[in-house]
Amino acid sequence: MAKNIRRLVKIILIVAGVLTLLVLGTGWYLNQHWNKLLKQELQGYVTDLSDSLYTVKFEELHLDVLSGSITINKASMTADSVVYQRLLSQQRAPADIYTISVDRLELKYFKPWRYFFGKDLNAGILKVTSPSIIMDQNATVKDTSTPKTAYQNISAKMKSIFIGKLVLDSTNFKYIFTRKDSSRVIHQFHNLSVQINDFLIDSVALDDPTRFLYARNYEIGMKDYMNRTRDSLYWMYVRGIRYDAAQRTVNISQFELQPRYDKAAFQKKTGVQQDRFEVVFNDISLRNLNPRLLLQEQQIWAERANIQSGKLDIYRNRMMPMPPGNKLGQYPHQLLAKLKIPVNIDTLTGNNIDIRYTELSPVTEQTGYINFSHVHGLFRNITNIDSMVAKNRHLTADFDAIFMKSGKLTARFDFLLNDKGGSFSVSGRLNNMNGKDLNVITQPMGKIEIRSCDIQDLTFNINGDERRAKGHVKLLYQNLKIAVLKQNKDHDGFKRKGLISLVANALVINSENPSKNEKVRTADVAYTRDIQKSFFNLVWKTLFTGVKDIAGAGNL
Repeated sequence: MAKNIRRLVKIILIVAGVLTLLVLGTGWYLNQHWNKLLKQELQGYVTDLSDSLYTVKFEELHLDVLSGSITINKASMTADSVVYQRLLSQQRAPADIYTISVDRLELKYFKPWRYFFGKDLNAGILKVTSPSIIMDQNATVKDTSTPKTAYQNISAKMKSIFIGKLVLDSTNFKYIFTRKDSSRVIHQFHNLSVQINDFLIDSVALDDPTRFLYARNYEIGMKDYMNRTRDSLYWMYVRGIRYDAAQRTVNISQFELQPRYDKAAFQKKTGVQQDRFEVVFNDISLRNLNPRLLLQEQQIWAERANIQSGKLDIYRNRMMPMPPGNKLGQYPHQLLAKLKIPVNIDTLTGNNIDIRYTELSPVTEQTGYINFSHVHGLFRNITNIDSMVAKNRHLTADFDAIFMKSGKLTARFDFLLNDKGGSFSVSGRLNNMNGKDLNVITQPMGKIEIRSCDIQDLTFNINGDERRAKGHVKLLYQNLKIAVLKQNKDHDGFKRKGLISLVANALVINSENPSKNEKVRTADVAYTRDIQKSFFNLVWKTLFTGVKDIAGAGNL
């Protein structure tokens, strides 16, 4: 019995060995034979399909039949300039010319039997390492030949091409577009990552509504982008950029504008008063972005943009000299009109954004600030394109926020596009605020301390242009008590002026509105702009003038 078992095991081992040798030998033979065939066919495909316009070169091609993989090293595809000139003269030259080089191509889970016997290229993954692609698109080229689909181009040689996942790693892409007037636009992108899912070319794929250019989707990502602004005052970072072609959506994980200098060094660099910005926006998305207009015409067209969260800090040193000139023509909608890049965004939404403006006072040499937290903003009709402005001249912005920790603020801005005078209107409401929260701005800026004040409701409507503003203000409040302050010699602290404060509370200011047995006081205000100051300064000054009039503090 034992002898029979040993004999059976011996026979099994011999058969297994023979089969293994047979498989390896067959694999070796097929590798050698099909390798040569693949090299010839690959170069022939490109030559035939391009009417001899392109040639392919590579250092090494290796087929492993047993593992189902093909590896190609140092490959390139270039256009023959002589052939291209011939096609141009015959008006058969394509408008797009490509120059491609790659370090390595790896085709995995390749089914060689289906390819060599059925002319059906089927593989799981194609990984391309360090490709360099130059796409030269020329709108002046006239091609009178009958356009063919990708399937029509390959059908004489193959039945179909399917790749489950195509990955391009560390891609450098240069796009050159020549307009019909012969002007050129050049874009360069470095370190792109590209993934194409479920790519299929056959007789019906182009008409498949679930596919976009023969694939389920194209996903393009770019590593962190960093650059200095033109004035060299800031670093600009764009992180986590991804483009989804099927959804026509761009996602950016973070945009950051970071000053290159601290506050003192920044002001020394500018030499004059200039706002210093610190900006961080997170999870930005643009839906239905038009990539052709962006690349060819450098126009930004998108249906919707969204910022999920962010922070905006602005600092200004009022002790520095004012800059020369004025700020006429620098309202938000006026700057949009001057922007060299055409823009059309239907809706822009910002969520959970904190805004803080800090100012160093030349009087007290101390800083005061105002703060808007949990800001939600909705902008509509952001455009500087004449045809779109002709349809709708109003750029509107709706905001709600928490003002200075306690006040609930809503506001609506309406900017009249393409208006040379910068016409605008703003209306808003603030309620349920503790007036003492304003001390961080009233003390360093105005030497006034708010001892108590319950702001119940503040409403305002303001209309203006780049020269002046007027409006109507209503403020309902109770228990207003203030203290007039004086500063010590070292400018590091304040003391109350007791007598003056007493007189102010007793004889000057109104402690509430409405007062007993009186009507609600309102204010109709007009304010002439200091043309060296900003749009928001005009809005604030107009509103504050009305508030002071209602409170009886106009002379404080």
